[in-house]
Parts: sequence; structure tokens; C-alpha cells
Amino acid sequence: MKLNINEYIDHTLLKRDAVSADLDKIIEEAIKHEFKTICIHPIWIEYSKPKLKDTNVKITTVLGFPYGTQTTESKVFEAKDAIKKGADELDFVSAVSKIHEKDDKYLVNELKLIRKSTKGKIIKLILETGLLTKDEIKYISKLAVDANWDFIKTSTGIGTTGAKIEDVKIMKEIAGNKVQIKASGGVRSYDEAVKMIKAGATRIGTSNGVDIIEGRISKSDY
Repeated sequence: MKLNINEYIDHTLLKRDAVSADLDKIIEEAIKHEFKTICIHPIWIEYSKPKLKDTNVKITTVLGFPYGTQTTESKVFEAKDAIKKGADELDFVSAVSKIHEKDDKYLVNELKLIRKSTKGKIIKLILETGLLTKDEIKYISKLAVDANWDFIKTSTGIGTTGAKIEDVKIMKEIAGNKVQIKASGGVRSYDEAVKMIKAGATRIGTSNGVDIIEGRISKSDY
């Protein structure tokens, strides 16, 4: 029996040159297929919010995107601004350089401050697993769990390898049932999505949501 994959999908549009017609298309698709959220850049939150009124589709936005190199203060400001504009869920990019250095002081402070500033909202930490060792994936996953984040997420899907089954399993090993996992980047088919879910993912980030639920294999990604 097939899973209701639509309920797992953050229908994603993160192309830098996307225009309002592109937003209209993914909004229409998300409503039609009852996806969990649309995942969009912050500049499109206020445009999209009224179009999703009276639907169950929420808005996810990305912050510190795509490299995570903004200051903690900048990320906190982005979070408050996105919430004010109507975002329901917030996906933050982690500071990979600080993960490489295992800078506990910096990372713990950032995770705590962002968590504090987003009270009542679902927040996801993008690890960018393609740039990390297995030990580093475990390290930052543990910090996110300790800081009471809602999700840890594999990838931005931009410029690195995307979601891998082995990485999702590592994240699940650390997260247990305390923190959920979002597999994002390169998930293009129903079978790939199911494998991610079986490995521990409870959310799938993809621009190929329609292809996935309709059984097509897409070569595109966001």
C-alpha cells in the first residue's frame, strides 16, 4: 500500500530568478495535492500568504540561505521578520565552518538564540550533510537535539550532494524520537521518497512533489 506522500512534502521553489507566475504555479499544485507546505524565499511570504488562506498548506521559508555564513544576530532578525510576514516554518542553514571547528560556544549560542526567537514556530536546521563527515553530522545533530529544535534537515540542495539514505540514518540515530528529520536535495521519485521515510525522514523537501506523487521520475531539482 502506498504512503500518502503528499503529507510529507515541502513543495519547494528556491530558484533565485523565480517570478510571481512561478509562485502561483506551486501554490496551485500545493493546494491541489494537499502538500504539507510550500518552501519559498522570504520575499514571497507576504505574496503567498493570502493565496493559502482557508487551506491546510503552510509556508516554510529559508533563512541564512544558502551558506549559513550570516551572523547569529542576522539570522535572529531574519526569523522575526519572516514570522511577522506570515511564515509558519523556518529552515535555517547551519554555519558549516563552525561545525568543522566544533565551536561549541558559537553553535550552542546560535541554536539557543534562534530557538528563543522562534517560540511557537517549527524550525529546521539544515546541516548540509554533503560537506560534513559522519562524525560532524552526529555532532551538529546532537547540538540541535539538545537545543530543542523541531527538525534536522540534510541539505540546501544547492551546490552540494543532496539527501543520502546513510546520512538520514545517522541523523535518526542521534535524533531518535526527539527531533524529526527532513530529507532534502535530489529526491525526485516516489521510490526515493519512500526510502528516505523508511530511513527516518518525516518530511521531504523537493521541487518534484507533483512528479513524485504522480509516479514520474524527474531530472529537475531546485
